[in-house]
Amino acid sequence: MNQPEGPSRRSFAFADHMLDAAATYSLRDRRFHYLNAAVEKILGYRLAAIFDDPGLPFKLVVEEDRQAVKAFVKQTEVEGAASAEFRIRRQDGQERWVAVRSFPVDDGGGEPMCALIGEDITERKRIEQALRESEARFRQVAEHIDEVFWIAAPDGTQVHYVSPAYDKIWGRPAEELYASPFKWVQSIHAEDQARVLETVTLRQAERPLEMQFRIQRADGEICHIRHRSVPVRDAAGRVVQVVCTSEDITAQKRLERQAEESARAQRDALVREVHHRIKNNLQGVTGMLRNYANQHAEVSAVINEAIAQVQAVAIIYGLQGRPGVVRVMLDDILKEVVSGIGQLMHRGMNFRNEEHALGCTVVVSELEAVPIALVLNEMVFNAVKHGSAEAELAIDLKIDIARERVVLTVTNSGKLAGGGKRPTSGGGSGLQLIRSLLPRRGAYFDLTESAAGVVAKLTLEPPIVTLKC
Repeated sequence: MNQPEGPSRRSFAFADHMLDAAATYSLRDRRFHYLNAAVEKILGYRLAAIFDDPGLPFKLVVEEDRQAVKAFVKQTEVEGAASAEFRIRRQDGQERWVAVRSFPVDDGGGEPMCALIGEDITERKRIEQALRESEARFRQVAEHIDEVFWIAAPDGTQVHYVSPAYDKIWGRPAEELYASPFKWVQSIHAEDQARVLETVTLRQAERPLEMQFRIQRADGEICHIRHRSVPVRDAAGRVVQVVCTSEDITAQKRLERQAEESARAQRDALVREVHHRIKNNLQGVTGMLRNYANQHAEVSAVINEAIAQVQAVAIIYGLQGRPGVVRVMLDDILKEVVSGIGQLMHRGMNFRNEEHALGCTVVVSELEAVPIALVLNEMVFNAVKHGSAEAELAIDLKIDIARERVVLTVTNSGKLAGGGKRPTSGGGSGLQLIRSLLPRRGAYFDLTESAAGVVAKLTLEPPIVTLKC
């Protein structure tokens, strides 16, 4: 029996079936008047022992927590209601956490009584401790890694957590994001901002994502960021938050650029060396052809034409093989072609170029440099070959800035075959070679006769040439 028969017993009959411990305690005689079965289960002592020794529960309290229990008892006596959590050590040696609350009750006889409700909260405390330890480990990792660690709402409208690395990378206080979740976006480079904002608000809740963007720190420095996000779902499959990391990859980007520049420099050096060797080999070929032409006068005209063509190819490789050359200029090609043919044919030529007067340069497409050099070579060589030996050859390069094109004319004092009519398709071998070499787009050739003589005109437009004015 938990207590003597009487009105109080009937009043607390329901408590016999409670899982929590329940008791009534007289503040006057310092004795328990009622104890339910759960008291025995929690404390590990039979109820009779507790009735006989009301101080027994206090004796079970762990030494470090007894001060808290004394404060609980005092508050109960003074205010009538109190609560406390403390540890006890049961008879079997187990240590348990107990939460107790008190409140005054009226037994109908004027006895100053209080009711006590006690709950075994050992498992709850264990979970709380595990959570604290887990959170401590999480913070220890999150707050010591170089990357910014984020936990945010799926649409980015709320930041639940951001690690201290934000201060270091963004150069701004992390606390500002809790009040203004999109504050970090304001630091993003203007060219990247719209893309990042769209991703954060619309796409990062769909699937894991990775993106790169630039930010401008508070001190003005531009940093490159690699941002990764992963949506987190609840048991029902709904995305409840997004976990993100932001890494400063500025140093990595710098190393990548340096590696690319180094690789490009090595490639350019190798290409220049190859071009230089090809040019030298071609010059060796022209030397052998000259020797053969000197020994066989009957075929010297044909050999000279071949020499001019080989020289035209060698010109390009020579230009591309020069240190620091990254673009082939039309002016350089023309000068080399005119000089080479002039020396080969022992002819003077008048070369007028508008480039310098207009402050422009004409860049030839690297892919078409060799065909254009050969076309120029044929134009100049044929003009020398078929023109008057006494007349000086006129070569004019004009630039049409408005139409982004150049027009090269080579005029000799000769006449066209067929009574001055424009030659039909085919013509001589030189014309056939020119037409076969002309690029399909951006290059046009025309041959006409005027009062000054025969005029060969080559018009070059993008993508064959680019004007730099």
